[in-house]
Amino acid sequence: MFTALNSPIVDVNFFIPGTTTAATTTAFAAIFVDVEVANVTRMEFFGTDNALLFSRSVLVGGNQGLSFLGGVANAGERIARVRLTSGTNTIVSNGILGDAVNDIVVMDDFLYATPTASGVPEPGTLGLLSSAMIALAFARKRLFR
Repeated sequence: MFTALNSPIVDVNFFIPGTTTAATTTAFAAIFVDVEVANVTRMEFFGTDNALLFSRSVLVGGNQGLSFLGGVANAGERIARVRLTSGTNTIVSNGILGDAVNDIVVMDDFLYATPTASGVPEPGTLGLLSSAMIALAFARKRLFR
């Protein structure tokens, strides 16, 4: 289970695995636990230019219930950051609830597509095939000289 300390907001930034190189992804999802109030817990997806791509409230799952929300960038956009707002209550650094009356929303199981380097377009199949054919032609030409 995950939650932020002293804030209900968590920003998820993507990196190439095992490095500090910024990356983007095409999909992200999370499971939320204990979403009891509508339109408070939400996900916001941002592109490389920090422009909002998509925003949606998490559906109410009830007391100790589970809610799932995710998004897929399927029109060529790339997700550079996801902001998760999990309710309004917080846990302060000593483990005490910021508001003793209201429950806290926590997160579990983050799912995402493999991050790829930001600003580096992935080569298309035709481009790779063309490059390979040109390299093969040059290699063959050198062999028969």
